[in-house]
Amino acid sequence: MSNGNDMVPTKSLVKQGTTGVGGIVGGAVLLFLGGLPGIFGIIIGGLLALGGVGVAAASKEDRTAGGVVAAAGALTILSGIGLGIGGTLLWFSGIGLLGLGAYNVFKFFRGLRSRR
Repeated sequence: MSNGNDMVPTKSLVKQGTTGVGGIVGGAVLLFLGGLPGIFGIIIGGLLALGGVGVAAASKEDRTAGGVVAAAGALTILSGIGLGIGGTLLWFSGIGLLGLGAYNVFKFFRGLRSRR
């Protein structure tokens, strides 16, 4: 059982910090994409979808990341067209990523404080 004074390993701290910042930035981007009006949403969503498919096709290691970007692009297109499901899914995903990112940043700072 941990007493709260155990030092968190550096590797774990780096992972928590990176995941936290990535989640916050990713959540903010998804909320931004969901709020793009009409033609801007269609154009930017199309570029994201094509870019994501290109990344997924080019590298086996980046296939998941490319698929996620392509899906975000497709949802942005749906949002730009006016279909509510795209914007709704982007909003929920953005809020979820913001929450996960904030939690990981909290864990990062708590672990950093335990190193003092």
